[in-house]
Amino acid sequence: MSEVFERNLFFLTYLKWHYGRGIRELFKVCGNFLWFVSNFFSFKLLFKTLFAPWKRLGEHYGSIFNFEEFASVFIVNSLMRLVGFCTKIVVIVFGFGVYILVLILSFLAFIFWLLAPILLIICAVLAFLFFYDLIL
Repeated sequence: MSEVFERNLFFLTYLKWHYGRGIRELFKVCGNFLWFVSNFFSFKLLFKTLFAPWKRLGEHYGSIFNFEEFASVFIVNSLMRLVGFCTKIVVIVFGFGVYILVLILSFLAFIFWLLAPILLIICAVLAFLFFYDLIL
């Protein structure tokens, strides 16, 4: 009688951990992945510097009275800002795609986590039935 009670207690303790603390830790892990992706792509910094020149490349304005030099520097700086804008938009879009992918994978991991004990029992029963049929 004692062994049956201990096995039932173990199973209930496992279920309590699996659907309690296990889910909380899964959310922490998923949160860490989302934090990593957002910091790896540094969305905040990219949005702050969206219109800044690419890699701080550009020319310094000399004399305002020299129109050719002023126009040349203005065009180069504008092109560098356009290159920076386009590059940062591509990185932001790719980063958001990765962020969405991590969200979807986190949701799938959560669904799998909820169904894991049931899937384990189903797999064990199917394996038993398969080998039982081979013996007979």
